[in-house]
Amino acid sequence: MLSSGALGGLLLAVSIGSIWAASFDVMFEKFEQHNGTELSNIKLRVRKYNRTISVLSGNVDLKVVVDNTFEVSIRCAYSPKGNNQFNEYPMKIARTKICDFVNNDWRDYYPYFENSSNLPKVGECPVDPMEFYFNDMVLDSKMFPPYLPHGLWRMSISLTRPGIDVPVIFLQVYYKVAPVGIF
Repeated sequence: MLSSGALGGLLLAVSIGSIWAASFDVMFEKFEQHNGTELSNIKLRVRKYNRTISVLSGNVDLKVVVDNTFEVSIRCAYSPKGNNQFNEYPMKIARTKICDFVNNDWRDYYPYFENSSNLPKVGECPVDPMEFYFNDMVLDSKMFPPYLPHGLWRMSISLTRPGIDVPVIFLQVYYKVAPVGIF
């Protein structure tokens, strides 16, 4: 049985943990496609929606069937001062066959995309060629772990073929992380 002091300490820890979970805001900064236009022509851009929010808008023209002959990996890096001097961060998704990703890991992220895009639902793989849209997507801080350091972040998304290390599609999404109310 817990003493009242221990119970009070536990409640304080839970309270601080819940405050910590909502201690930052995130906002899109920039989107770049570095290669792979022959497989997917991506026309996404970040734009200011209003004074305090930026959004991701545009479309992705997928030209090939995406199945387990592709693998996806996601790496993150951050620049604490926002000066593009990035440090690799251990937050990542290891190289995984794309259908395994869509059927498993995607279920954690899909709810943040479903209202602003027509990206495949969990389990919809292989993905046939089609046009996907992003309609004023706003980043949600709940999508990220609660311990994200403030600064400029770069998320690198690589689509590769099994056994080949050179990405066939390489994308980078930049976003800012700041204390609540800064943006």
